[in-house]
Amino acid sequence: MTAPIDRQKNQAEYWNQRQKAAALLGPDAVAAVWYDACRMVARQSQKHGDTEVWNRLASHLHDFFQHHKA
Repeated sequence: MTAPIDRQKNQAEYWNQRQKAAALLGPDAVAAVWYDACRMVARQSQKHGDTEVWNRLASHLHDFFQHHKA
């Protein structure tokens, strides 16, 4: 396998393990795992020159907030 494929496989395994462990703690822990994963994607994208990804993530979070606020 090539290095990028190995890295993707390792990342998938890592996030799957974190999600499985978080599921035992509750839905808030699962949400925290996905938030961490999204930030990781944004940091990696920024590292490769795509700084707009942070704005897209913020927009999704804003939409979620607007839809679910009390």
